[in-house]
Amino acid sequence: MSLPPPHTLTLANDLAEIPRAAAALEAWAEPLDPPMPDLMALQLALEETITNIIHHGHRDQAPGSRSFTVEFSAPAPGRIRLTLTDDAPAYDPLARAEVDTSAPLEDRPIGGLGVHLVKKLMTHAAYERRGPHNILVLERALGTPPAS
Repeated sequence: MSLPPPHTLTLANDLAEIPRAAAALEAWAEPLDPPMPDLMALQLALEETITNIIHHGHRDQAPGSRSFTVEFSAPAPGRIRLTLTDDAPAYDPLARAEVDTSAPLEDRPIGGLGVHLVKKLMTHAAYERRGPHNILVLERALGTPPAS
């Protein structure tokens, strides 16, 4: 089977874009026939990351006034990569301290669970600041068992 070419989607900084991004990912990945747990993990990571870009990176901007991109690619057989690029202030979500999920809820700081979840769902995650852009690369090997 040949790998589908990369597909880039431009999204407005509006949470209403999440269903469109999820549908685009599903349509792009269809020829790869990913197992449902992998597709769900990728969609959840995509949703969490888009939400963070909009809520934190573009928080002072009116909905729809800014845009960012997500690229879907298959760098190798059995792997799917999401590359999100935005022009928000520099922020490396992967540098956040690990969340202590064993601590009682009342002792945990607010926030960080989405990033924690994304890190657990992906096989590989990397952040880079290139010029005025944040670039977050999330990759999942298909058939990956859930992280413990």
